[in-house]
Amino acid sequence: MAATALAPDGDEASRILTLAQIAFGRLRGLLVALDDGLLDRAPAEGEWSVRETMVHAISVERSYRANTQHALVRRDDEPLRLTAERRPKPDPADTAGGVLDILSAFAARRAETDAALAGLNDAQMVRPSQWGPYEVMHQIDVRFRLHRFASHIVEHTVQCEKTIEALGIALNDPRAIVRAVGAMRGAHERRSPRATLDALDAALIARADAVGV
Repeated sequence: MAATALAPDGDEASRILTLAQIAFGRLRGLLVALDDGLLDRAPAEGEWSVRETMVHAISVERSYRANTQHALVRRDDEPLRLTAERRPKPDPADTAGGVLDILSAFAARRAETDAALAGLNDAQMVRPSQWGPYEVMHQIDVRFRLHRFASHIVEHTVQCEKTIEALGIALNDPRAIVRAVGAMRGAHERRSPRATLDALDAALIARADAVGV
């Protein structure tokens, strides 16, 4: 099953988006066992709590998708920069509730990204876009934007790791294993048939029941 998850996709955009889902799987593996009572506890004055970090991470997921879609549909005589009124508005529902609620909302936003951007052709991959406030010095393309989904999730997974450790939770070997399993599960979610995912879930539930988890 691991070979299925890591087998090459047919198009470059899908391969890049698989990296983002692997990164999300690792983040999910990090947070899944976090006590809800720690979600809003800042590690130090002026630093983000885990919930605040997730507000940012999910908001940027949506913003990156909107900017990439703009690059794909804009006319050549239209500005590279997405106008303020077309940018996604914050949705409090994305980070309401407990840890599992937030992870479920993030997973749904990731699925929206995959549905919108997988399967792009070569011409679409080099469509120009803009990074930051400057038109010329930071002109990029859609390929660059697609890679940013994974790298941004990785950045804030590291931030969450540091936050969790600062709150006194040791990131021990079992937690490391769960993060690794989460990453592989993320790959499966992008690459494997639903039946394969269901079989994996059933096997894990059976194993958990057998050991009394």
